[in-house]
Parts: sequence; C-alpha cells; structure tokens
Amino acid sequence: MNKIVFKDAERIVRLTMIVILLTAAASKFFSHGGFLEYYSKLFQGNLRIKLPPFIVNTYLSLIPYIEISLGLALLSNKHKQFTVYGWFALFLSLIVGHYILQEWSSVTEMLSYMFLGLLCMVLPNHQSWLRRDTPSSIV
Repeated sequence: MNKIVFKDAERIVRLTMIVILLTAAASKFFSHGGFLEYYSKLFQGNLRIKLPPFIVNTYLSLIPYIEISLGLALLSNKHKQFTVYGWFALFLSLIVGHYILQEWSSVTEMLSYMFLGLLCMVLPNHQSWLRRDTPSSIV
C-alpha cells in the first residue's frame, strides 16, 4: 500500500486528537469551575480508594492546561512522539480516575482514546502540515 495513504491517515488521526484535546480544555474552562466542583465532589464520595482532596483538586485544576499543551504540541512534527506519550499518560490517568469512581463504562470508552494514540504513534507523518509529501520525497 502507498506510504502516502498512511501519512494521510496519521494526519487525520492527529487532527482528531488535537480537536479532542482543545475541545475538552475549552469545555472545562467555560464551565466556570463546574468541572472541578463536579469531579471533586465525586472523588469525596463513598469509594473503595480514597485520595486526598488536595491531590484530586490539584490534578483536576491542571487537566485543562495539560490538554491545551498537548493539543498545541501535537501540531509539531518535531515533538510528535514525546507528545503522544503525554497523551498516553493523560488518558491513563483519566482511566485510573474513572476506575476509582467505579465508572466502568467510562473506563471502557477511554480505551478507544488509547488506541487513537497508538495509531498516531505507529503511522508515519508528512513532513509538513501544509503540504502533502510526494512519492519522490518518500525515502
């Protein structure tokens, strides 16, 4: 199969990841503290695993900034691999959080985000966002 097709697929996957991250961050910022308040209250409920509120609230406060940082970093080919590892770390932390909250369907849903990151990791990328590589430019 033509390597350019794989590069096109990577571009679509990465663009999807960027949109997911930036949309998620925007929704948290525009919730005016609702995101933090909602999840903070859930983590203080009757759970098998109890985390200190300070840790939970600090991490919940950082999530939108992490999402924006990763979303913008995915625009760079130079930092793609490092950023994809950041994607894995973020979504693994979200999976653990939903596991602690015993939200099993959310845990299962999060796995698709991990697979999206795997696709981005293994697919080759074009040299530029603004142009498509030509067959002669592929080594």
